[in-house]
Amino acid sequence: MTTIRFHANKPLRSACVFLLGAALLTGCGGSPEHNRVKSYGQDGHLGLTNTNPRLPLTPHSQNYQQDADFAELKVKQVEGVKKARLAFDGPTLRVYVTPKAGLSAAQREQVRSRVESQLAFNMPRYKIIARLAS
Repeated sequence: MTTIRFHANKPLRSACVFLLGAALLTGCGGSPEHNRVKSYGQDGHLGLTNTNPRLPLTPHSQNYQQDADFAELKVKQVEGVKKARLAFDGPTLRVYVTPKAGLSAAQREQVRSRVESQLAFNMPRYKIIARLAS
């Protein structure tokens, strides 16, 4: 049976032990300042709105003008609409629809109904009330 022995000179062995000890102490020793927990701002979204103030995370992150522009775009997509007037009242959006000329009463009501459902689907935070303009 053969035995293998580690034959290293003493200065090399002591240098390895010293370097290993220094590496262990460096890895374990840290400033208590770096171990503090950093918290997010108390905005309910883990600090995202503090970092990105224009990021739409809440129902009220957009203003009425942006909502009006979007609603007008969606109303124009409905076939048969000549024009529409929008009125915001808090969580309620009233839309007064003027259908194109030459439509029957049933077709006018269908246009009003489509506008109401289009806006209700695309703007769920508002209660949509669509009426035919007189």
